[in-house]
Parts: sequence; C-alpha cells; structure tokens
Amino acid sequence: MFHQWLLSLWRTIVPSVVGGVLGWLALRGITIEGLSAEQISYGATVLGAGTYYGLFRALEQRFPVLGVLLGSTKAPTYKEGSHPGVHAGREL
Repeated sequence: MFHQWLLSLWRTIVPSVVGGVLGWLALRGITIEGLSAEQISYGATVLGAGTYYGLFRALEQRFPVLGVLLGSTKAPTYKEGSHPGVHAGREL
C-alpha cells in the first residue's frame, strides 16, 4: 500500500516539476499588460502542469510506455473504497 502511495505521489510530482519549469520559462520574456511577471509565471505553471498531466495520462491509456513521462510506466492501483471521497466506508 505504501509503495502505491509513493508511486502516485511521484506521478504527481513529475508534472508539477514540468509546470514549474514552464512557469520559470514564462518569466523569461512574456509580458502581458496588466499582469505581473509572478502572475504570468503562476498561470503558466498551473496550466502547464495540468495540461502536461492530462495529455500524458490520456496518451498513456493507449500507449502505456508513455507513462514514463509521468515518472513511471506503472500506474498506482487503489483498493475499492479507498479513493479520496470515502472515509471509514462513508461518503464525505
């Protein structure tokens, strides 16, 4: 179970790092009137990470080898009833 948790964490960290790099790159030359460099960087980070994860998660369904771009070709497995919306067998 702990291994699955680490795997899911790693597959979240990798897209976040990619988004962070995109946010950092956005600080290098993008200017939008009315927005600060920090706002542009934050937006690029969030949008970049979300897009990266969504794209490669979808592609992974068809081409499992692309899971490596999420940090691992092995997707975590969850036992029934253990998803975040369930606590002690009750819906939250």
